[in-house]
Amino acid sequence: MAIITISRQYGTGGINIGRKIAEKLNYRFIYLDELIAGCKERGLDIDLERIEGRPPKLIERLFLLDRIKVQDTIKDVMKNAAQGDNVVIGGWGGQVFLGDHPGAIHLRIVGSNESRIRYIMNSAGVPHSGAEDIVAKSNRDQGLFSQFFFRVDFADPKLYHAVFNIDQISSDDICEMVPSMIAEISEKPVLGA
Repeated sequence: MAIITISRQYGTGGINIGRKIAEKLNYRFIYLDELIAGCKERGLDIDLERIEGRPPKLIERLFLLDRIKVQDTIKDVMKNAAQGDNVVIGGWGGQVFLGDHPGAIHLRIVGSNESRIRYIMNSAGVPHSGAEDIVAKSNRDQGLFSQFFFRVDFADPKLYHAVFNIDQISSDDICEMVPSMIAEISEKPVLGA
């Protein structure tokens, strides 16, 4: 039993990998729909899909977005989901909000610009130049997004148990490795215990 968080560079298929891991382990998968519903239940009506992965505009930062309320609400939704174990959480700072959770395993999916461009071209039918623009913009925006909402850099490998590079390992192989990781991490003795 574990909680798995998935962070990814845009265009790596990380969310799909998270879904496959959840399916393989028979875990729940929590992403935008579930996070939005959880926020609404807690009185926060917010379009997470519109703001995910991009820094808020100045007007949003000054007048429209209460960063602390967004953080606290999403953290509460994730911690509530983590109470039941057996969950994979895609994106939205799970590695930050559940960083000290004893049953959590934090994974990051990365890839070269070219592999991400290919993925976007194949999955969204975008021409090469458009996919190139999307990757360049997401490289800039994801860093600003993570700094604004979470005060960390999602690219920092110290936030994760493992970082998988899709140029070096297939999504299927990642999914095959995770159950072994869960078993190994759950068997480790707790220091000082």
